[in-house]
Amino acid sequence: MHLPRLIEKIRRHWAGTLSPDYAKTLGRGFDDLLSQHLGVPVEVMMEAVRAHPRPADLDVRWAELFPHPLRAHEWNRKLVQRGLVGYSLERLDIRKRELHLVHRTDILTMCDLLEVAEGRLP
Repeated sequence: MHLPRLIEKIRRHWAGTLSPDYAKTLGRGFDDLLSQHLGVPVEVMMEAVRAHPRPADLDVRWAELFPHPLRAHEWNRKLVQRGLVGYSLERLDIRKRELHLVHRTDILTMCDLLEVAEGRLP
């Protein structure tokens, strides 16, 4: 789920069209979690996107960079649970306040927050 979103953020960064809100989070949060999971620094992923504008070429580069197996089930579990306990719950509360969404009791995870903040959920 997160890789296509990260690629789009990186492309917009290189094009100079990334919004200030997303510019300040590039390489942080889910971006950093994905980087850690894959064992590939965000800066390396950013350079790969810059150097390989064609999707087929980027796919070849990803195959060189990413571990085998990807352990997608582990990533999915981490992603969907983000915001339920501990530090991530604190971050969720902070982000809900920043986005004036404290009243939204249906936002239980960071994924929920992104879906609402990016307009995919009302």
